[in-house]
Amino acid sequence: MAVIEMAIASLWLAQLALFAVGIFGPWRDAPERKNNGRLALPARMLLSFSLVAAAFIIWQGGASKIAVYSQWVFFGMLASFIGDLIMARLIPMPNRLIGGMVAFGIAHALYITAYNQTIQIISSLAPYDRWITGLSLGIGFYGVVSVVGWWLLIRNPEKGGAINIGALVYGLVIGVMASYALALGYALGFWLTAIGGLLFVASDFIIGITDIRGIQVKNANDWVWLTYVAGQMGIIYAGWVV
Repeated sequence: MAVIEMAIASLWLAQLALFAVGIFGPWRDAPERKNNGRLALPARMLLSFSLVAAAFIIWQGGASKIAVYSQWVFFGMLASFIGDLIMARLIPMPNRLIGGMVAFGIAHALYITAYNQTIQIISSLAPYDRWITGLSLGIGFYGVVSVVGWWLLIRNPEKGGAINIGALVYGLVIGVMASYALALGYALGFWLTAIGGLLFVASDFIIGITDIRGIQVKNANDWVWLTYVAGQMGIIYAGWVV
């Protein structure tokens, strides 16, 4: 077990180092918009794959405090990795935004399954009303954020209906995921999961604002990957440290 713990800790440190080197190093992808450069493609894909590896080791290495949580989180991260490949155009799609939203939508459904399975297994540790209260607070907060944020900051009449409606539906799906994550934090102390869900929402909002609405955000790609990686790490490593 000590070897597994060391491997997980090493992966975590390596992910931090890789992100820092990617942000501050001289190697950057060419700017998509003005001075909006981003992490080099190999760094982004290596980060994403390392998150899959961390989720797998936590689950299969026996380091997970709650195995069923880490099992479904691993499958969710695997779906996210596929979404990253689509968004990076390494898996060709007629529309990478739609393809990415489908892949990440599946990932969020798997994360929700992880949260539900966890609460069912260890529900004796917390009153059921705390779970309901946390979920209600989450749905209220993220529901308003998703709908109002989509209307004011993401919806773009110049884009096709599929993109706009897809962005709204996807925003609601990720809002549900974050709501369940908040409920897990409120009921059972999985606050790292709740923070991960919040950061995931922030990451996808930045993508919607820049890629769909077309608003210029300085260093947007860096902010997308900072919030995305931190969000995924929160969800994945919660199964190890909770």
